[in-house]
Amino acid sequence: MTIKRLVVLIGMLFLVTSCSTDKYGDTYYGFRRASTTTDKGVQYLLGRGVPKNTERAFYYFSEAADQGDPVAQNELGYMYAAGKGTERNDEKAFIMYHQAANQGMASAQYNLGLLYLNGRGTAKSKEKAIECFKQAATSGFEPAKVALARYNT
Repeated sequence: MTIKRLVVLIGMLFLVTSCSTDKYGDTYYGFRRASTTTDKGVQYLLGRGVPKNTERAFYYFSEAADQGDPVAQNELGYMYAAGKGTERNDEKAFIMYHQAANQGMASAQYNLGLLYLNGRGTAKSKEKAIECFKQAATSGFEPAKVALARYNT
C-alpha cells in the first residue's frame, strides 16, 4: 500500500468515525435536557440520557436539517457517509455537508473537502477539496490545517 493511499484511507476513516460536530461544547457529551430537535438527535446518536438509537437520531437530525440547522445538516452528512441510522449514501452526504458548509460550518467544509478529495458523492477534485480545506482552516479547524499541509502542494 502506497503512502498516498494510506493517507487517503486514514482521512476517510476520520470522516466516517469522528467528524460529528460539537457546536455546543461539552453539552453534547454531558447529560442535559434536550432543548432543540438537534439536541435530541445528538442525545440519541450518542446515547446521552436516552438509549442510543441511530435511527431516532437520524429522524431528529432530518427534522432540524429541514429547518436549515447547519449542525443537523452536518450530522446528517456524517450519518449518510457512515451508514448510521440509514443506508450509506455518499450523494446525500455530499448534499448535507454542502448545505452546512454554505452556512459557514467549518467541520462541514472540511468533510466536504474529504468527499471532493476522494470522489465520494461527487466528481473527484483536489482543487475543490483544497478550497474547502482553506475555508475550514480560516475558521481555525485544525484537521483542515493538517489537510492543507498535506495536500496543498
